[in-house]
Amino acid sequence: MNVLVVGSGTVESTEIIEEYSKTSDLIICADGGSRYLNQAGIKPHILVGDFDSIDPEMKKFYQNNNVEIIKFPKQKDYTDMELALDIAVEKGGTRIIIAGATGTRLDHTLSNIQLLHKLADAGAEGVIVNSNNYIYLITDQIELQKKEGFYLSLIPATPKVEGITTKGLAYPLKDAVMVMGTGLGISNEFTSDRAEVTIKKGRLYAIVSRD
Repeated sequence: MNVLVVGSGTVESTEIIEEYSKTSDLIICADGGSRYLNQAGIKPHILVGDFDSIDPEMKKFYQNNNVEIIKFPKQKDYTDMELALDIAVEKGGTRIIIAGATGTRLDHTLSNIQLLHKLADAGAEGVIVNSNNYIYLITDQIELQKKEGFYLSLIPATPKVEGITTKGLAYPLKDAVMVMGTGLGISNEFTSDRAEVTIKKGRLYAIVSRD
């Protein structure tokens, strides 16, 4: 099941939310992400959080329009985004698109990227999206569609990643090893409509990005 989760990070354009909402079976709003959904004219199925950043009138509107509301106390151990992703998995999400997960708060951005591990451990594919980036976590194999003007960067998500093999890229790897602390995998170029990356051991971030 496809799930769209919208957080309160930076969303440069609501077009990406509109695009993924069309193919999502379930839309979950994490607190202040409501402003982006409102701008896009989209009503979520579920609103979750401690509600410290949602407009009170928007919350009231959701309450009056059959949106499931799941409230947590402000003094909690997990971020609104993590709680929203937990619910996405509980509801049966297998492919979870995450918008509003990046922004000026690098602590939140890094934490949200790390949550891709939690989704992978639960058997779900997570993708963090914004206008310039698509962030994936590879646990074994992935195929990525070429996007005009975008590059592909591979960054270790574990101290060591072994058996990295790529196809459809200008700078190919074959059974390679990457370790944390190097920029070896940055800014590769697509040479075909689809690129394939496989690994044998470890985990790898794949980031399709543009300037």
